[in-house]
Amino acid sequence: RLSALPPLPAGFRDLYSSTVRTSTQDDPALHAGRKRVTPHVVGNWPTHVYLDWSPMPKEYSLLSEILEEIRKTSGEEHVQSLLENDLGVQLPLHVSLSRPLALKTEQKDSFVSRLETAIEEASVRAFEVQPLELVWHPNEHRTRWFLVLRLQRPAGDELKNLLKTCNALAKSLDQPLLYAECHNEASDAFHISIAWSLKPQGSKSSGVGATPQSASADALGRLEALRVGFSDVKVRVGQDVTSIAL
Repeated sequence: RLSALPPLPAGFRDLYSSTVRTSTQDDPALHAGRKRVTPHVVGNWPTHVYLDWSPMPKEYSLLSEILEEIRKTSGEEHVQSLLENDLGVQLPLHVSLSRPLALKTEQKDSFVSRLETAIEEASVRAFEVQPLELVWHPNEHRTRWFLVLRLQRPAGDELKNLLKTCNALAKSLDQPLLYAECHNEASDAFHISIAWSLKPQGSKSSGVGATPQSASADALGRLEALRVGFSDVKVRVGQDVTSIAL
């Protein structure tokens, strides 16, 4: 008699959430033409603070359906999914709470402990967000365009409060700040990326700024009805991921 296997622990995915490096130099040929915005420097520890979201099967199916619809009009070769890897394995999605940071070896351990303390002092508890709209947005150098779910401002303004906490710590270490150019701590700038392209996309794309992405009314209605919950903050330092409970 077969018995069901126990579920994997919540942190299991974090052990394998980044790809193995096959070159000691940044090589766009190894990454479908993508260029690293922040070049890797030997001796630095690439660091990122974010909220993790693993869509449930119905949510994943909806996002896949929307991408398939877009690919039919944009050309499949131009739109690359962030929903799964090259082997077809579903990937977690995320909301960034920091820019890509580069910590020195002597900073990396204290960064995590200081972030844990700062988040505890911010008194942010688990919360939910809703998708607002679907848009294409370029990175700062306009070398890639990302299809993102822009998020509504949550009732308790938790995203803004977490951003202020993470930016304050980054600033104390002379690191770049996320959404520093936006007014009022970017309450409407938070998003979840679901695909990318090396060419401008969208309904009225000029290659500058965010441009809307059309989809069927039914798909957009179901998208706007989603509730995405977050109960912890993740911080990746190199290959190590730490989860900080809210």
